[in-house]
Amino acid sequence: MGDTKELKLSPRLEIIAESIRGYDSVADIGSDHAYLPIFLIKNKYVKNAVATDINIGPVKISKKRIKIHGFESKITVRRGNGLEAIRPGEAEVIVIAGMGGILIRDILDANSGTAESAKLLILQPMRDSDKIRKWLFEHGFDIIDEELVKEQDKIYEVIWAKSIGKVREAKGLLLIGDKIIQKKHPLAAEYINKKISGLEKVIADLEGMYSKNCRERVEECKELTDFYREVLQWVQ
Repeated sequence: MGDTKELKLSPRLEIIAESIRGYDSVADIGSDHAYLPIFLIKNKYVKNAVATDINIGPVKISKKRIKIHGFESKITVRRGNGLEAIRPGEAEVIVIAGMGGILIRDILDANSGTAESAKLLILQPMRDSDKIRKWLFEHGFDIIDEELVKEQDKIYEVIWAKSIGKVREAKGLLLIGDKIIQKKHPLAAEYINKKISGLEKVIADLEGMYSKNCRERVEECKELTDFYREVLQWVQ
């Protein structure tokens, strides 16, 4: 923790960091140990940053790490729940990464005005990305880009969005982003096949179970599998 010479980010945080070049300020919500803000300031990607977390432990560790790097005047650490810890317009870029999609959606929904005030939202859900896309469309945001990034054997989604004040109807399942499909992302086929394998396992595990909930879950999984197989044809 005392090494200030080298600070290496994980692949998914690295792709997020590279997209923040040229902005003045960033708020990293649920920053954990402030790896991203420290990297951004150290490499002069932004001028100032706010690192937040709801838990006191990560907040204390973040403050120690920031002090070691000598960035107390450039990175503010706050304890708070979601976007409540920052003021509307305080950060040009808001990053919410490493959480479930439902939690990210709820964080945005609880303080939508703060989300709208940012020039850019960068969202990296661990699951349920469709819930985020639906919320963004229904609250006047445009998804300007999406990426897939691989860490070890897992593939993660990253979503970039900005408020345009134009609400659109969220159609379809939204399980994979249009931008990923359009660019025929090199990781898309692998990502989709992993999703199909997971759904097929659920279907197999529920075989022979006849409760209403089990039957409904099997039908749901079959519908999702059909969707992913159709998308697979577009990205290969």
